[in-house]
Amino acid sequence: MIATIDWVAVGLACLLLLVVLGLASLIVRRHLIARGEPLAMVAVERGEGWKLRMTRFSTDSVQGFSVIGVGLRPRFVWRRGDLDLGAPSVLARNKPIAITDPVQVECTVGDETFLIAIAPGDYTALRSWSESAPPGLNANVA
Repeated sequence: MIATIDWVAVGLACLLLLVVLGLASLIVRRHLIARGEPLAMVAVERGEGWKLRMTRFSTDSVQGFSVIGVGLRPRFVWRRGDLDLGAPSVLARNKPIAITDPVQVECTVGDETFLIAIAPGDYTALRSWSESAPPGLNANVA
């Protein structure tokens, strides 16, 4: 008896394998990007619509990474002393996906001014990070 190959089943198995590998690569990439630091979802608007980013808070900077992709290099880096955050306001326009109840914040880095949409709790963390002294600076507050 000669075995016949069910090409539809093979095609579906390959498709399922591709989906599983794609999801696994996103999880591994997120883990590699985090490197033990906290991550937050931020949408950045520089005139061409909201761009969703994963941001990593490190000691002296916040790095922004694309959500989908294979790259491990940040798309932007905001240094602690260079980032100026405005007051949060209600997001009046279309809301970016994947951020729960976002607030809109005007930011300035150097000469560039742009908007971010961020969850209220993540905004509090970003504000606290930007206003505090970096670890090891030995700043006197009294």
